[in-house]
Amino acid sequence: MVSICLNQQQAQTILQTNLLARSVFHEMVIKMDVPKVYSTVNANEAWWWNVAKPNTTGRILTTTEISLRLIETVVREGGATSTELAHDLDLAQSTVLNHLNTLKQYGYLVRENNMYYAGAKFCHISDYVRRRKPEYLIAADVVASLTEKTNLEADFAVEENGHVISIQNELNFSDDSHFLTDGRFFHVHSTASGKAILAEYSDDKVERIIQQWGLPEMTENTITEKGVLYEELEQVRERGYAIGEEEAIEGLWAIAKVVTSPIGDICGSLNLSGPTYHYNEDIRRSAVETLESEVNNFENQIESQFMKMYGREPTSE
Repeated sequence: MVSICLNQQQAQTILQTNLLARSVFHEMVIKMDVPKVYSTVNANEAWWWNVAKPNTTGRILTTTEISLRLIETVVREGGATSTELAHDLDLAQSTVLNHLNTLKQYGYLVRENNMYYAGAKFCHISDYVRRRKPEYLIAADVVASLTEKTNLEADFAVEENGHVISIQNELNFSDDSHFLTDGRFFHVHSTASGKAILAEYSDDKVERIIQQWGLPEMTENTITEKGVLYEELEQVRERGYAIGEEEAIEGLWAIAKVVTSPIGDICGSLNLSGPTYHYNEDIRRSAVETLESEVNNFENQIESQFMKMYGREPTSE
């Protein structure tokens, strides 16, 4: 190994200007006790990793929570040592090592040069999630078609546990995580996709989600008052689609329309989005027309899939 001698200020400068330098200078930085000045997470998405704990009366297992926080921290930082993790989570080194060894044993983490990274096992889990339901597979083709027809960002999202998650997406404007990425969580009230889904829920269900997560502010345009949100949901029902204007991510607009199954269940939301510099009334009108057409196509394919699987017309019984 080649030894490199730098003072603390020089090391910090390198880390600030080049994220790739982390893997090269990591051991040296640890020995010098240089404060962390790097991150692989875009500032606009950093909130995702610090989502407030939900208001719940259910029991939470501390050991499980620690393991999950370790995984999220490792992914957020693009890799971390046990020392860094113990410091970040304010845990004893021995506790962290026990969790890391267990996660490594089961393939959820890997260790390389004293650094821990997410294991490739997550690829298998991710693939399973995107294939778990027939509509998720159909969504992949519909989203690709939607992007090709509109030259906009397109994705299919679902609501789980009070958050909206993108299952399938196609990016046109950027491959950067500033835009939607598969598996990224958003609060439902802050996105067009989330509002499209909420508009289909009963007031009681909407209220439960609000009580669980609140209405945190993601940008200065985020709806943070319950009354305003209910008014917005009523407008979504009248229009037939939801609109998002820089409410979750600054510089990003979106429209979304819910996708339902033949028996009326909510499958998710089909969405179009793009940067605010690429937005006007003509683009919006064209996007809405195309989105409505693709939602109809999507729902027809779901019904056809149902017929193939069960050999009969779907019913709500």
